[in-house]
Amino acid sequence: MALFVYTSLCYLALPFGMVLHLLFIWRRPEFRAGFFQRYGWLPKKQHHPVLIHAASVGELNAIAPLINAIISHLKLPVLVTTTSVTGQARCQQLFAANDRVSWAFLPFDLGLANKLMLWRVKPRAVLLVETELWPNLIASCARKKIPTILVNGRLSERSAKGYARWPWLVAPMLQKITALLVQDQATAQRFLSLGAASNTVSVLGSLKYDLVMPDSYLDVTTMVAGGLCFVCGSTRSGEEASLLQAWSQLPARIEGTLVLVPRHPQRFEEVADLCQQSGLPWLRYTQVSKPSNAQIPSFIDSQQHSRRVLLVDAMGVLFDFYRRADVVFVGGSLADKGGHNPLEPATLGKPVLMGPNCFNFTQVCDQLEQVQALKVTTSAHLLKDMTALLIDPLLRESMGAAGAQLVNQQKGALARNLLFIEAVFEQALKE
Repeated sequence: MALFVYTSLCYLALPFGMVLHLLFIWRRPEFRAGFFQRYGWLPKKQHHPVLIHAASVGELNAIAPLINAIISHLKLPVLVTTTSVTGQARCQQLFAANDRVSWAFLPFDLGLANKLMLWRVKPRAVLLVETELWPNLIASCARKKIPTILVNGRLSERSAKGYARWPWLVAPMLQKITALLVQDQATAQRFLSLGAASNTVSVLGSLKYDLVMPDSYLDVTTMVAGGLCFVCGSTRSGEEASLLQAWSQLPARIEGTLVLVPRHPQRFEEVADLCQQSGLPWLRYTQVSKPSNAQIPSFIDSQQHSRRVLLVDAMGVLFDFYRRADVVFVGGSLADKGGHNPLEPATLGKPVLMGPNCFNFTQVCDQLEQVQALKVTTSAHLLKDMTALLIDPLLRESMGAAGAQLVNQQKGALARNLLFIEAVFEQALKE
């Protein structure tokens, strides 16, 4: 009954949703690709693949080692679905050379769209990453006896309170999931309190600690040469203004480049306006990335100011700037977005600075903070905390080393998840 009500509401909203969808893609051309995939018409490129849904870039980066392990160890093809355009672009970047991996957009959670997708793709299993819980998709898989597994599951206290408002829908949905493989005991307890069956919940640790950084990378040294490099990754609305203000007010002896990497490409122009208004010398990545660009020397050797700003208006190069960074600020944390993944810079041995809104990575941030690899700041204390890190090379070195050591100690969730998934697949074949 609960699912019927939910599905009926979805269909009642469908005409209005389609109009809004068309208006949205009219205003945002980058979202036009995969229009029919959003309604279930996915490509049939693989034979009975494992369907893995990772909403966006962060989830995809976390799950990439598991995707590679499923291909190499279990010898199974994989179809990766995403929700965001940036996630799709990252998927292509990671797996374009691997013919065992295909990708598409996940359909909206409509019964007919899910049925069409499952009929076309015929997945042998569906893996949902972190908090991607869709009632109709899970119910459709259960009816077809397709194993559905939540991998690298996480559930913040805030999200759990939201789900708790809909117990008539959430509890039956959780009970249809084959297994919930979660990151920590707190997440496990929250799923149990929402109605998940105790025999389906397993604490296997976070796959994010098994992050594999790509071997080959872009050399960005010439773009940030001279002085310190302060990289602000995955920044969100409101954060760039605070960072630019603090950067301009640092003590005169601190010289270098502030690198701003917005989370979403549609904000590049907005952030460019902020850079222009700051009064600091600045350039776009797409300007300085051209080998023959004559602006690079004048940008690096600028006499206007000892500190410069580089706006990275391109996707897929964040890790390359993390490698060059002396200090990393991880965005989405001054803004009330829950923060993005601090393990990416910590893996590279970089000291990490974040705002107070880290609820997407509560356990990870707590662990990094406990070993003094991460400093939590606020808008009011941003200038002070930036200064403390940028003037003290020994502090930066000790924080970076502590973070890298923690990541190495916490590795192993990948192997545990793979063993569990393999066992589920074998059981499904026997039934």
